[in-house]
Amino acid sequence: MNDRTKSLLSQLPVVKDERSKTTIYENIEKKRNEQMSRSTKKKTPWIIPGIAAVVVLLLAVLITPGLFNQNNNDSNIAITQSDSNKTSDNSSNSGSDSKAETTTLAPAEEKTSDTKEEEVPTFAEEPTVFDSYIPAFQQSNGKSVIISYPDPESTLLVPLSFPLDESKSTQENIEFILTNFRASDYGLERSPLTDATFELINMTGKETLVVSFPEPGDGLSSTESIMINDSVQQLAKSLGADQINWQTNGEDGYTLGNFGNADPSVNKKPSPYFLYKSRTESHFLVNGPALQGEEGAEMDVALSLMKDGDQSTPYYLPSIPATVAIYSFDGNGSEATIFFTEESKFPSEEEAMQTIEALMLVASQYGYQTIRFENTGFDKIGRYSLDNPLTIPSSPNAVDLN
Repeated sequence: MNDRTKSLLSQLPVVKDERSKTTIYENIEKKRNEQMSRSTKKKTPWIIPGIAAVVVLLLAVLITPGLFNQNNNDSNIAITQSDSNKTSDNSSNSGSDSKAETTTLAPAEEKTSDTKEEEVPTFAEEPTVFDSYIPAFQQSNGKSVIISYPDPESTLLVPLSFPLDESKSTQENIEFILTNFRASDYGLERSPLTDATFELINMTGKETLVVSFPEPGDGLSSTESIMINDSVQQLAKSLGADQINWQTNGEDGYTLGNFGNADPSVNKKPSPYFLYKSRTESHFLVNGPALQGEEGAEMDVALSLMKDGDQSTPYYLPSIPATVAIYSFDGNGSEATIFFTEESKFPSEEEAMQTIEALMLVASQYGYQTIRFENTGFDKIGRYSLDNPLTIPSSPNAVDLN
């Protein structure tokens, strides 16, 4: 402040308030009350329009309730997505976790009755096709019938399983197979049953396979007699026959060369399963010679032969690879368990398939219905999941003519 300003201020008259403190306080209170009164009067006119607005909103809710329900699901989805997005922003979880959260649907009770959940279709698993081996016939495919075909040297019979059309007679089924199957495509020869006729009947309370040949079998060689007998035996077992009625041109009785009259009983003695490789490189499981007496009573004998092969018949190849060994075999009721050694190793899935099916088919001859395998090195082989006991297939070497 400069000197001139100070001089001017000093010339002003002295102002002194002569009122008492009480008078000044009363005046201040009066002014404040007047201001509050004016403020209240200004706000009062807004009360009526406010009430009116509330009434209008209530009427709107009563008149159009569907508007809120109609949008309820959308609101829930939006809220869920919003909450999930917030969680995603504050979380260190991966992107896939965030996506799973943001696609969360509204609560289940919010769904309308018209909503239908989409059904996931199930598909039957197709059988595995290998380069050389033909897997066994599975029960899920229906019933099967076995027709046997000899190798070119007539040293053994290859049992082939064909689907059985239950709407047709036994003769119609077998005739269709013998007519339409080309054995030469698999390196095999004509079936010994080609000229015979067949009928499955109930005779004296037993299922009986009636087989009739057009000519007597007196002049058959030993090999021919064995081929015919074993072929009929395999067929009878596959059809569930209890006995065989051999006939010659419709008359009872049939002679098998030097062996004499054919046996009407069905041979159910167990036999090992070996591997046979045809000239077309097809791999088949084939029955070895039936086990007699005490040998047949123990499954261990069959397993040993399948591992080592039969030295007297070199065309029977071992069905258990040299790189695989059985540590133990345990039987409990209708279920068996086979443990392979820890060092066992199957060269391929195809060879593993050959082995486990050979073992299952042998086990079925000893009354086992399911079998569990341990230490195979596989979780799954073909159709078989090795986490569970496996149901034994009905017959070997399944062939489909379709």
